Amino acid sequence: MAIGTDDAVLKFGTGDVVRVAGGTSAVTNTSFSASGDVVSGGWTNDDDATQFSFLLKFQYPSGTIADTISLYARLINCDGTVAADEPQPDAGWKEHYLGSFMMDTNQAATTDTYYVLGPVVLPATESSQDYEFYVENQSDVTMTAGWTLTIIPYTVGPHA
Repeated sequence: MAIGTDDAVLKFGTGDVVRVAGGTSAVTNTSFSASGDVVSGGWTNDDDATQFSFLLKFQYPSGTIADTISLYARLINCDGTVAADEPQPDAGWKEHYLGSFMMDTNQAATTDTYYVLGPVVLPATESSQDYEFYVENQSDVTMTAGWTLTIIPYTVGPHA
């Protein structure tokens, strides 16, 4: 079946790294990622996209991987001012849980592996909302420094 002109199709935006590669700290089991690893100023949903996928790339040094790595959003600049930020996610504050990356128990240690989470709908208080993203490692291993998290916005529109 061919997709006809004006049929609804997914339209993808450019992926943006929202956790800095190279500057990203290791994340031990049962810990949250550090605020120092967030891209400076956070990520802004300039297009007011409605759906997103997230791509997590990481490796671990040794052990047996299991369970999940959970993803959380933190709304920042909530009323247009820098001081209006939600608390950073931690064991006592898990407000905007976006989902979990399920782990492949056959993932080899010291090998980059990619996991996708989506579709995800982000909470917002305004147009062009600003965000920071955090992971909670529950995989039974340490995520090695250098992991990355990329956000890919998408929407539905007419096929050309």
